[in-house]
Amino acid sequence: MEYSDNPRRVYGKVDIVYADEELSRDIKIQVSANSEISHPTEVYKLQDEPTVKACTMDGNSTMDGSYQMMTDDCVVGWWGGSLADSNGVFATEPYIEMSFAMRPIIYWRIVGDKKLNQYPEEFTLEYKRNGVVVKTERIIGNTDVEMIVEPKVADITSVRMTISKWSVPNACAKILRFFERVYESYTGKDLLNFEVSEELCSAEDNYNINSDTMTVSIYNEDRKFDKGYLRTLMLLDRKLMPYVGIERNGKIEYSPLGTFYSDEWDIPQDSQWVKCTATDRLMRFQIKTYVGFPLVDNVSLYEIAEDILRKAGLTAKEYIISPKLKDIVVEMAFLPKTTVWNALQEIANAGLCKVFIDRQNRVVILCEEDAPKESGRNVNPSNTFSYTSNITLTDFSNCVSVEYYDISIADDIIDVAESEIRLDGKELRTVTIDFTTEIAYPYAVSDNPSIRIKAFESGVNSCVCIVENSLDTPQMAIIKASGNAIEINSRTVTIRDEDSIREYGIVEYTHTASELVQSYEQAEYMSRVLLSRMKAGEGSITAVWRGDPELEVGVAYDCTDRFGDTERLLCESNKFSYDGGLRQESRGRKIKEVNDG
Repeated sequence: MEYSDNPRRVYGKVDIVYADEELSRDIKIQVSANSEISHPTEVYKLQDEPTVKACTMDGNSTMDGSYQMMTDDCVVGWWGGSLADSNGVFATEPYIEMSFAMRPIIYWRIVGDKKLNQYPEEFTLEYKRNGVVVKTERIIGNTDVEMIVEPKVADITSVRMTISKWSVPNACAKILRFFERVYESYTGKDLLNFEVSEELCSAEDNYNINSDTMTVSIYNEDRKFDKGYLRTLMLLDRKLMPYVGIERNGKIEYSPLGTFYSDEWDIPQDSQWVKCTATDRLMRFQIKTYVGFPLVDNVSLYEIAEDILRKAGLTAKEYIISPKLKDIVVEMAFLPKTTVWNALQEIANAGLCKVFIDRQNRVVILCEEDAPKESGRNVNPSNTFSYTSNITLTDFSNCVSVEYYDISIADDIIDVAESEIRLDGKELRTVTIDFTTEIAYPYAVSDNPSIRIKAFESGVNSCVCIVENSLDTPQMAIIKASGNAIEINSRTVTIRDEDSIREYGIVEYTHTASELVQSYEQAEYMSRVLLSRMKAGEGSITAVWRGDPELEVGVAYDCTDRFGDTERLLCESNKFSYDGGLRQESRGRKIKEVNDG
């Protein structure tokens, strides 16, 4: 069956992760002992196997070319500090214990070393609540490198595994994973409905940052959310992952609709249905501080965007930045201290970009010149419930203005902050200092030689210092920040379509300013792109149709009206509504005017 079939059966599913390696920031690991190379904290990072087939000197490795020497850069998990005897039995039994905030243990996963095919053969698991053992499991005769136990116990604060026998002789314990997420899947009768909204950009402003949302209603079976085992996990930032699926060859194939984080739980006592509202990870950027970008000559928008995302804590796998931004070089680039959200909005304004989260939970910065991928989907009268063409005031203009900025640096050094601090003996502290004005080439000094600045990171209007008291006694100091004043002057480029002005009269549009636009050439280019895009006033088309998850924001699709006219559209937003059946509301903008520029 396909989504285009009529009739069809569409399935819904929502996975909710109540605790995982990302959400469980309070995890602590205790072990009996470590080998020379051992990484106990890797046991909850969810790796599937070690990065190396480790060569050991215990008689279990051969010189066949498949073994490698270990370094501290390898992912290996916990390696114990004692060796088993010739029968694999430990005289001193090694253990690993993980503690965390109170949570239920529904499943628990234990993974040995898959590349060496080594695993615990006999061991004991103890589930503790505030240090008191509430359940014990004894495993004898295990033959699996990876195994899952199902204790199903509530209100647990730690789990301890004590290994008595290993699968091979003369070897130490090797545990790659000792952890499992707390998660549940809701389908069928447990899922009343859900709604997912995703946006590439808002209808009013095409170059911005947008956060997606979802709501879901799920069955409160046995009052598990307010009286049962999940009651301690009804917190913000729980991870929700909605899906829609269709049956193919006797199996349901689900398509993900994104990853969201709970904002609100509604658990009424007079109803069996729990409602959760969630947003994507971008919304957290509104309260996350970005220290700023120091003034640097000839930096691309790509480098600035990457700096913002890296300082927000993202890895390279968690974002996609348009390569087109490497071609936009800012002569004297800087950003003041602000939120991560506002800093990304500056990138969107200066680079004519859209910032959004994709279905793989990655931050995507898409440039106006990026060619959309093809979805192969067609919205037409056979699958459409309604079709609306809409033109707003921001869709048409024949006179576009873009500001750009001349940046210069004064020769004189000015003082912009003085912060008094007191440190106890040998204390190390991180201090944030805001400046009274924006400066270039900032630096900080301490008036007390006993209080040293160990590290210094700065934007143009704020800095972060790591300071240390080198003495055993309390010390006071004044940290003074100084630098060269930045002078900023704005100018404007205006591009007009004279033929359109004569026919329709003048309709003006001023693009949101950004101090990252610093040349006449860049401002003129942006003006021409905007004018080309807006001069026809073609607006957007919104269709409510039977839906297909393959139509994502940012991709191209065809939309045919009831008169047979077909438009090529860029998908700007989707709203998926599932209540046993699927409906999708899609808004698209005509592509040809984007490409004509």
